Amino acid sequence: MNNNRRASKRRVFSAFTLLELLIVLAVLTILFFVLTPRFVSFSNPAKTRSFLLQLQNSLTYLSDKSILEKKVYILNVDLDERRYFFTVSEEGNPEGIVRDRYLTPTSFPQQLSVKSVRVIPGDEVREGRVMLPFTPMGMLFSFEISFEEREDELFIVRGNSMNNRIQIVRKIGDEERALY
Repeated sequence: MNNNRRASKRRVFSAFTLLELLIVLAVLTILFFVLTPRFVSFSNPAKTRSFLLQLQNSLTYLSDKSILEKKVYILNVDLDERRYFFTVSEEGNPEGIVRDRYLTPTSFPQQLSVKSVRVIPGDEVREGRVMLPFTPMGMLFSFEISFEEREDELFIVRGNSMNNRIQIVRKIGDEERALY
């Protein structure tokens, strides 16, 4: 009986050491900080919406400004550098610099990839720079700028030269819905 008591008192405990727990915690922390920003950038609809609204407002303002000032303004979409900017055609300004706080150069957000710019009539452009003129008579050409946020979802910024209207459309599969 004495031997049974001694055997029961000598239990073997198996547990993790403090060092092992700290290593696991450090690895999980590193993974969290590396992976979290990638997921946040892919799923931030507020940034996408803000960018698209800013673009729509800038283009509407540009159209009105070209009509009121009787000048030709140009929207430059640079697909390679992922940005857009504005220039003006006027005497005394050979570089075409636009001095207007509402028409500033803007980069496309990381979560949006620019699929193409389509000028109507004309072709679809997937690389390089596209120049879209806004004249004192309104938009010279209709256009569509297609952005992809996810594989099955497109946002299309449409400029209609017939009515001088800028519209944003969300396209999922074959279904289109006007957003703003």
